Parts: sequence; structure tokens; C-alpha cells
Amino acid sequence: MVNFTLRIPEDLYTQLKELAASQDRSVNSQLLHLVRRAVEDSQHSSARKA
Repeated sequence: MVNFTLRIPEDLYTQLKELAASQDRSVNSQLLHLVRRAVEDSQHSSARKA
């Protein structure tokens, strides 16, 4: 597992915290979920164009 620092605006962090809580996830888990989904969507989109 890789650790890295991510700087985001405070208002976005607040929204992220609220979204994570509404889905019973930690902020870290929510970020992983969103990034994984974005990468998978991007891969599917690229495959359709090929």
C-alpha cells in the first residue's frame, strides 16, 4: 500500500466527510471507493472508443 498526502479545499473535505458518513465509510475508504470507480469508468470508456 502506498501513502501520499493529498491537499484539498476545506469545503470539499467537508462534503467528502459528509458523503463518507452517509455511506458508513471512513474518509479514506470513501476516497478509495471514488478513485477506484473513476479509474474503472475511465477504463470502460477507453475500451468503448477502441
